Amino acid sequence: MRIAVAKATLQIPPTYFAVQHAMALHGRFDFRFFTSAGDVRDPEVEANLSIHDTSRTVPALSGRSYPVRQKAAPLLALNTARAITRWGPDLIHQHFANLSGAAVRAHRSSGAPLLLTVHGADVYLADADPASRHGMARVLLPHHRRTVRRAFRDATSILAVSEYLAGRVIAAGADARKVDVHYQGIDTALYTPTDVPDDSGPPRVVFIGALSEAKGVRDLIAASTLVSRSAPHRLVLAGDGPLRGVVDAAAAEHPHIDVLGSVDRARIREILDGACVLALPTREWNGWREAAGLVTLEAQAMRVPVVVYDSGGAREMFDAERTGLLVPEGDVAALADGIRTIVRMPSEEHRELGRRAREFVVAERSLARSAEQLARRYENAAR
Repeated sequence: MRIAVAKATLQIPPTYFAVQHAMALHGRFDFRFFTSAGDVRDPEVEANLSIHDTSRTVPALSGRSYPVRQKAAPLLALNTARAITRWGPDLIHQHFANLSGAAVRAHRSSGAPLLLTVHGADVYLADADPASRHGMARVLLPHHRRTVRRAFRDATSILAVSEYLAGRVIAAGADARKVDVHYQGIDTALYTPTDVPDDSGPPRVVFIGALSEAKGVRDLIAASTLVSRSAPHRLVLAGDGPLRGVVDAAAAEHPHIDVLGSVDRARIREILDGACVLALPTREWNGWREAAGLVTLEAQAMRVPVVVYDSGGAREMFDAERTGLLVPEGDVAALADGIRTIVRMPSEEHRELGRRAREFVVAERSLARSAEQLARRYENAAR
């Protein structure tokens, strides 16, 4: 079976979620990835996945940087649609409902079923308040809304990455009969702890993600500062984003904070290995909420307990009280209490929490399980 996987723009790292199922099912299906602008810098992905990058076929763009080609991506949807149709897929799998024009056009012209995976931000565009957008984001909002609703209408089936997001998809106007939940799994073979004790210093509290208001970085810094007075630890922040200046300033003021910047997945595994706890204080921001939170799964696979704000679909990525702690969204004191509880936890109790965390991911949220579920959906959709 030929499966065309489409995403308007593709940058690897960090967006491995877009290709991980195709990598896992490589050999079982004939995959080809179609993007209007790509920047793939992972040899394993390049070796195992055929990628058509439309921007590389346009003489005026082929030699330009990824940021330049990325800006041009919306203008290349028709070219990408033609490339998909020429390839003759049995099924088209589109990631994200916005900027989905190429996949929708190819679906209409080829007759191939269209499977749509929604991830969160694309869904929120359908009912976003224009006042929350500025500049070109505000100008383009009507276009994004149209493409999202068109994708909802044309899709043969819609897969949401959490129950929470499935509800938002239906509320945004999608036919409930088309909507199902498909949890995105993580590679439990890649994310396996070394079991080498980390005795190099204080316990490490880890954050991995965008340094942004939506990810609750300010709350985490405030909570960690409270905890540091009674429970010494290192706060390790890996990622980059609009609050990088705020984070750097906090690190200069508080010596227990380390800022690593953007990292690849090999480095993520190293950061998590032997960590005491992962904190994900993701919170509502301009109508956005965390749809899932794969980093929570990555941490638990490494036997790292988690402390998570009760926001969006984040609670669906762990087993509260058995693999970590769920605390009220926006409650910095509760976040601090959760971090303090795990940092101070007796070693044996902490190891048991970590053991249950990995068991949960292997049993319920592994890439192997997720890929097998997706394979069945491919087969059913193409019948």
